[in-house]
Amino acid sequence: MTKWDLKLYAIRGIPLIKSGDNIGQIVYQYTEADGFRFKDGDVLIIAHKVVSKAENAIIRLSKIRPSQQARDLAAKTGRDPRLCQVYINESSEIVGTEGRMVITWHKIGFRDTSAGVDRSNIAPYSEDLVSVLPKDPDASARGIRAKLKKLSGKELAVIISDTFGNPTRQGSFGVAIRIAGIAPIEIREGTDLFGNPGGAVITTVDALASAAYTIMGQNEGLPVVIVRGARFTRDENASIKNLLYRGIQTR
Repeated sequence: MTKWDLKLYAIRGIPLIKSGDNIGQIVYQYTEADGFRFKDGDVLIIAHKVVSKAENAIIRLSKIRPSQQARDLAAKTGRDPRLCQVYINESSEIVGTEGRMVITWHKIGFRDTSAGVDRSNIAPYSEDLVSVLPKDPDASARGIRAKLKKLSGKELAVIISDTFGNPTRQGSFGVAIRIAGIAPIEIREGTDLFGNPGGAVITTVDALASAAYTIMGQNEGLPVVIVRGARFTRDENASIKNLLYRGIQTR
C-alpha cells in the first residue's frame, strides 16, 4: 500500500526584504540557519509580496493622479480614488464591484479582486505605499529556482503565491501566480471506486499554494514555506500561462 506523506515547513527569521535583495540567496541563508536541508523534489512556496519588494514593484499613492473612472469607482466602493487608479492601471478590465470589493482581470491573465494590489506588510499606511504583482509571470520564479539549485545542489520547484478573493465566497485563499520547475496541471487517469473509467485534472500549483497559505496567513511573518512529499511533474519550461483559459490574452 502506497504511503502518502505531505509535510510543510515554514522557514523562520526571513527579514524584511528591500529593493535589490537576492531572494534565492536570502531563502537559502535562512533555511540553513533554521536547520532545514533541501531535498530533491521539494517545492518552495514564497509570498509574492517578498518578490515585489525585491523587484521594487511598489507604488507611492501620493504620485497617483486619479482619472474620472477611478473617482467613479471610488464613489461606488468607498475606496481611495488613488488606489482605484492603481487597480485600473494593473488591470485589463474592471469586471465589476460588490460592496467595497473591486473585481478585476489582471493584465497577466488572472481574475481577482483589487488586481493584486495590497497595502499590508509594506510600510506604515502613512507612507502611502502599495505593492503590485511583479511584471513577468515566471521569470522571477525561474531566477529564485536557479539560485537555490546552485546553492543547494538539489532539484527544486518554485511557486510564487498570492492571496485571491472570490466574489462568490468570503475570505481569501492561496493561488500560484508564478512557477518554475513544476507542471501547473496534473492529469491523473484511471478508474473510480466502481471501476468506471475516469480521471482528474488537478491544478497542482494552486493546491500547494493554498496548503502553504494555511501556514503563511497574512501577518504571521512566515513568507516562505517548503512542501515536501508532493506529487508533481517536473517541467523545465513551466509557465503559469498554461493555466489560463484560451482566449484570455496577457500583456
